[in-house]
Amino acid sequence: MDSYNWDLSKIYSSEEQIENDVQKLKEILAKVDDYSDNQKESLLELLKLNEKARRTWSKLGTYAHMKRDEDSRVTKYQKMNIEMESLMIEISSKFAFVEPLILSLDESEIEEILNDDKYNAYKLFIEKILRYKAHTLSEAEESIMSKMSELQGMPGNDYYMLTNADMKFPFIESANEQLSNFNFTKLLANPNVEVRKETFEKYYETMKESANSIGSMLYGNMKGLIIESNIRNYNSSREMELYRDDVPLSVYDNLIDIVHEYLPYLYKYYEIKERVLKLEETHMYDVYLSITDDSDIQIPFDEAKEMVIAAVAPLGEQYQNDMRKAFDDNWIDVYPREGKRSGAYSSGCHDSQPYVLLNYTGNLDSVFTLIHELGHSMHSYYSRANNDFLYSRYTIFAAEVASTFNELLLLDYMLKNAKTDKEKILLLDHHINSFKGTVFRQTMFAEFERDTHKAIEDGKGLTQEDYSSIYYDLNKLYFGDGVVSDELISLEWARIPHFYSDYYVYKYATGFSAATILSTKVLNGEEGALERYLNFLKDGGNHFPIEQLQFAGADMSDPETLRIAFEVFKNKVDELENIYK
Repeated sequence: MDSYNWDLSKIYSSEEQIENDVQKLKEILAKVDDYSDNQKESLLELLKLNEKARRTWSKLGTYAHMKRDEDSRVTKYQKMNIEMESLMIEISSKFAFVEPLILSLDESEIEEILNDDKYNAYKLFIEKILRYKAHTLSEAEESIMSKMSELQGMPGNDYYMLTNADMKFPFIESANEQLSNFNFTKLLANPNVEVRKETFEKYYETMKESANSIGSMLYGNMKGLIIESNIRNYNSSREMELYRDDVPLSVYDNLIDIVHEYLPYLYKYYEIKERVLKLEETHMYDVYLSITDDSDIQIPFDEAKEMVIAAVAPLGEQYQNDMRKAFDDNWIDVYPREGKRSGAYSSGCHDSQPYVLLNYTGNLDSVFTLIHELGHSMHSYYSRANNDFLYSRYTIFAAEVASTFNELLLLDYMLKNAKTDKEKILLLDHHINSFKGTVFRQTMFAEFERDTHKAIEDGKGLTQEDYSSIYYDLNKLYFGDGVVSDELISLEWARIPHFYSDYYVYKYATGFSAATILSTKVLNGEEGALERYLNFLKDGGNHFPIEQLQFAGADMSDPETLRIAFEVFKNKVDELENIYK
C-alpha cells in the first residue's frame, strides 16, 4: 500500500463485506417492528437495536463518503453515498418513536429507569433526550420530520456537486495554469499582481455565472432550517442549533462584539503589510500575500511528518507515539489529484481508525493543515478508545479546540527552532494570518449567517443579490477603509461550503480562543494543565463543550476569556510593527 494514500480496505476489503453490513442493518430495522405492540416494556431492547443500527450505518456511511471524495467523478460512489444517506433517513424514521416514547414517560417511570442498572449504558443518552421535551413532536410527526430531513440535505449536496464536479474554471494565462477550487488561494498568494488580479476576476466571474443557482441553494438550506426551528418551538434557527451543544446565544453574540472591538488592530496589520510590500493600495486580491517571500519554502511530506511529531512533544511521549500511527497505518490521503475533494478533513468511525484527507503542496500552510487535521484525528482516537459508541462523538465546538491547539504547538516549535530573522518574521506573520483566518474571518461568516437567517425569519426572501449586498457590507467592515473592497468580493459567500453546515463557523473562533489559553498553560508547564487537557480529549460526548472546557481550564461563558486571545493578536501585530519601524 502506498504510504501517501489512505487505506480504506481496513474498513471494507470487499463488496461482500459491504453487502453483509447492509443486510445486517436491514435485519436490525426489521426487528423493530416486533416490538410495535409493547414499546414501553421493550425500551431497553429498542435502545440496543438503535445503537446497533447507527453503529453499523456509521461504518457504511464513513466508507461511502470517503470513497466518493477520492474521486467525485466516479458515479458508483456518488450512488453509494446517496444510498447511505437514504438508509440513515430510514433509520431515523424507524426509530423516530424513541424520543417521544421516552418523553411520554411520567416522572416515576423515568426515575425507575434511571435507577435500573440494566440501563447504565443508556442513562446519559436518555437524560439528553429529556432536555428536548419542549422541542420534540409526536411519534407520527417525528416520523414525518425524519423522512423530510433528506430534502434538507439536498441544497448542500447540490452545492457540492456543482462546485466540485460540474463547475469548470478558466485558464490563468499570466500563470500558465488551470484555475480550480484547489489552487485558487495559492494563485492569490502569487507575487505577480497580474496573476492575482486575473485569478480573482476569473474565479468570481465563474462563480457569478452560477450565483443565482447557488443563491437558491443557500436560501433553501436556510429556509429548511428555519421551518424546522419553528415546528420545534424554538425562537430562531440559531437558538435551535446552539441548543444542541448547550451554548448560550450570548457566547455567539459576545464573539461578534469583541471582534468588532479589535478590528482596528486588524486594520493596522493591513497598513503594515501595505507599507512593507510597497503596494500603492491593497485590493482583495492582495490579502493572501505573505509579508515576506515564502516561495522558496518547500517542506517535503516526510519532513513535515517528523516536524509535527516533534511539535506535540509537550503532550507527552504516548501522544507522540499514537500520532506516529497516522503515518505508519495509512490514515492519510496526502496529495491532490483530479476529481479528489478539495480542502482537508478528518473522518473515520468507531469501528475504524481515524482518516485524514489532505491536499498537501509542501508550503507552510500545508504543514499547519496536517497538524490541524491530526489534532482532530487524535481527539477521535482518544475519544473512541475511552468511550462506548453512543458517547464517543464530541461536539464540533470541542473539536476545533483540539485541532487549533496542535497548530499552536507547531507554531511554538517552529519559532523556537527558527534560524534566521526571515523565518521568525514569516512565522509571526503566519500566526497573525492564522488568527485573522480562524477568528476574524470565521466571525465575519458567523455574522453573515446570523444576519441572513434573521432576515429570512423576518419574512424576507433572499436572492443572490441580497446575499451579495449583505456580504459586501460586512467585508467592508472587516477590512476597513484601508483595503479596496473590489465589487467581485461580494460573491465570496458563494464559495463557502461551511454555510451548508449551519452555524458551524463561529466554533472555529471560539475554539481558537480556548486553544490559545489551554496551549499556553501546557507550554508554560502549569501544574495539572496537561492532565486536564488529555482528559478533555478523552471525554468524548460525556459533557457539553462549555462544561468540558471549564474542566480543562478555559471558561468560555466568560467574555474576558475571549479577550485574552484577542490581546495575543494585538501583541503580535504590535511586535510585527516594531520590527518594521
